[in-house]
Parts: sequence; C-alpha cells; structure tokens
Amino acid sequence: MEPSGVPGQAGKILEREGTHIAARVEERRKSVSTPADAIAATEDLFNLRRRYFGITGEHFGLLDLEGIRLIDELDERLLRGIREVLKAFVEARPRDLPDLKVLGMLTERLTAGGRPMPQYPIAFMVLFMIRSHFEKFQEIAAAGSHDLGALEHALVHHLLGVVDRYVQTRERPVMRHFSDVAREYSVVSRLKCACGEEKFDVKMQSLCQRTDGGPYDRLDLQCRACGAQRTITFDLPHFKDMYQI
Repeated sequence: MEPSGVPGQAGKILEREGTHIAARVEERRKSVSTPADAIAATEDLFNLRRRYFGITGEHFGLLDLEGIRLIDELDERLLRGIREVLKAFVEARPRDLPDLKVLGMLTERLTAGGRPMPQYPIAFMVLFMIRSHFEKFQEIAAAGSHDLGALEHALVHHLLGVVDRYVQTRERPVMRHFSDVAREYSVVSRLKCACGEEKFDVKMQSLCQRTDGGPYDRLDLQCRACGAQRTITFDLPHFKDMYQI
C-alpha cells in the first residue's frame, strides 16, 4: 500500500481553501499599520478555521483519516499565514521595539499555567495556544494596569515568537523530518475507529519505499476497544535530511 497524498475531494477542498487563506493573508498584510491592526488581522485569520472545519465536515468525518489530514494541512497553512502578517508588520519597523519589561510580564502571564508545548508540535496545538493567549490578553488589558498600546505592541512580538518557533520545526533540516514523524502519531491519537472509539495502538511501524523511490512510513494499527486492524501511510518528504546527521 503506497500513500496517495490528499486525493480526490479532499484535494479539491485543500486547493480551494488554501487559496482562500492565501488571499485573506495578502489582504490583511497590506492593511496592517498598527499593533492593534496586527492583532485584529490575526484574529480575523484565526476565524477562517470555522469556514474550513465546516466545509471539511460536510464531506468527511473530522475524526476520520481524510478529515484529520485535511484539517492539519489547512491549519499549517493558516499558521504560516498568521506568521506572514505578523512578521511583515515587525520587519517593516525594525527600530520600533516593544517595552521589554512589558513583553516579559505579558509573556509570563500568558504562559502561566499552560501545558508546555511538545518539541515537535502540530499546528492545531499552536493555534489553541494562540486562542488561549488572546483570551488571557483580554483579561490583562481590561484590568487597566498597563498602557494598552504597550500591551498590544508586546503581544504582537510575543505571538510572532510563538509562531516562529513552530515554523522552525517545519523548515529546519532534520527537525522537519522528526516533526513529520510526530505528526503521524498525532493523527493516530485522534483517529476514530468504526466502533466509535479513539483508541488505536501502533502495532508496527515500517519504513517503506514507493516504486518511484520515495520513502514513506507504514503504520499498522489495532483498536484497543474492538480489536479492529487497519493500515495507514505517511509520506516522508524530508527523510533525506537524516543523511546529514
């Protein structure tokens, strides 16, 4: 069994929604001139998840393999789009730095009590963290103990740091391969069996090769609830990075 990427209807949705994300990113990137604009643009882009979750749910189960893969791919594109908007704003103002004391205070309060991000996070984990930080930020801003402009400026830099750390795991050689492998197990952890349970165990993981020479992982799974077995595959586009170790 060879992997087939994102096929058929899922591929069409990915292309259409990916194009929609890119267009919205470009639109918002051009309209950002203040920290408040950058924050509003990030929230606007974040809300695109509702759209592609709804469209995906019309065609696939959100806990089925096709649905999980599609949402994960769109989440990654969305997160990269958010980074593009924030990075464009910050790089256009290299001397306009936030108050470091405010940034330190904000980062400490936004991350307090949160679960540490894994070494190779999945895009949805970072998006959940951003949503949590937005909610905490509203509470901090409402308290009125700090200048709102200084808080907004610090939040933009904080969010860019969060997103940048994720993108590094997806772009740096070797790291990106291990990130791909971590994504495989994240998919398995969310995959729903036909019996209704989300309890698959990986019984065997095999490194395989397509007829064209491309490497891929084969995971043989078994449901802990009913014993059903299935096999899923994942492309390994960055496996060649391992030769650099």
